[in-house]
Amino acid sequence: MSPDAADTRVTLPDVLSSEPRKSDADPSSAVSEIHIHAPGRYIVEFRPTERWMPFLRLDVRRPGHADRTVYVPVTTRTSYLLTSSEGGLVLQFDRGDVVAARVRPLTIGDIGALLRRRRRHKRFQLPLGEGLVLQPLFHVSGSQGRELARALGSLAGWGFGTASDNLQKTLSRHFDGPPAEAPERRPTVEPKIAVALHLHYPDLWPEFEALLEATGRQFQLFLTLTQPDAALAQRVQARFPGAEITVYENRGRDVGPFIQLLREGKFDPFDLICKLHGKKSGQSGPRMVLGEIWRQVSAFDLIGSRGVVDRIIAEFERSPETQMIGSRRFRLPNEWKGEKAAWGENRAMALNLLEAMGMPGSRLDFFAGTMFWVRRGALEPLRRLDLPLAAFPEEAGQQDGTLQHALERVLGMICTKIGVASDGDMTTDSREADPIG
Repeated sequence: MSPDAADTRVTLPDVLSSEPRKSDADPSSAVSEIHIHAPGRYIVEFRPTERWMPFLRLDVRRPGHADRTVYVPVTTRTSYLLTSSEGGLVLQFDRGDVVAARVRPLTIGDIGALLRRRRRHKRFQLPLGEGLVLQPLFHVSGSQGRELARALGSLAGWGFGTASDNLQKTLSRHFDGPPAEAPERRPTVEPKIAVALHLHYPDLWPEFEALLEATGRQFQLFLTLTQPDAALAQRVQARFPGAEITVYENRGRDVGPFIQLLREGKFDPFDLICKLHGKKSGQSGPRMVLGEIWRQVSAFDLIGSRGVVDRIIAEFERSPETQMIGSRRFRLPNEWKGEKAAWGENRAMALNLLEAMGMPGSRLDFFAGTMFWVRRGALEPLRRLDLPLAAFPEEAGQQDGTLQHALERVLGMICTKIGVASDGDMTTDSREADPIG
């Protein structure tokens, strides 16, 4: 019988009671399942509950194979082409995440109506195992599908393709929390640590509060805001007594306030500075998705757990010449963003700043998004520039070509050796300065 025959048995017991996940004691989180009994091609449709991040967790179960978890892109109603070379497939999802779901065999009538434009979205397909592929059909979802496709395209341009480890591991951390870690060796020397966190969006404080609590380290918190917020200040002080909270005019995004703390000598007593900020890129649409992933990945890679922080501090101890450590995924230039894209509209201004600091031969090498760990001493050339907040432009939604964008690049370029970290590993790399014409 043809694998696409209409009488291929397919069941969707999405009202079938099932055991809750062992890791979740709440019975309301019981799961539902889609069963595919025969090999073939199918149309699968999900209508998820309302969500901020446009992804849905699926657990894939196949006879003779290890279970696998994937995170699939979803709109309010998304169709997929599922191709399976074998039967006995089960797709499992949390009942609370999905309003409705259905599956049916692909029919001849689908070919023209549904799949005519599927090739343009082939790059978003998710291999679920050998002979098993799930491909979103975003054109069926209309404007929402087109918007999500643009968002996924933006992510892919930064190395976060739909099926990539970069994205899938980030989403796993987002949905399920940090993976279990073996205890790390604590560094023999405990450096004095400052954490500089800029929050233009105070609603992101709980996210950073949880991460900072989990580091298990002593640090001085410098929180910079663009508006007074008494309730936030009270909450911050309750959790981190002694935190210094400063309100600056909204100039220079996160970079302007960081430079002011440096100018004012706030970092002078410290050995290491961890620079973080509540990055967002719009309230909706493709830039929002990119901004969420960007912020979470950078934060996870820098303060994602006690083990992550221990490895970073141990690397600074082991390698005195390492001056900065940031997220491996956002070090530029890289295989996804070449030198031209990494410079953007900032080359001339960055080179002028470097010349003013007496470092004209520095090579382009930086962490996009300006989140990193850095030795206080590495920032001395920048401090000598004595840039006041008024030197930064008034906020107007600029996406490139401003002083803060030039300094984003300069902050990495003044460091002679940079290390890269991700949530689970650590490497360092020295890039010798090349003359820049």
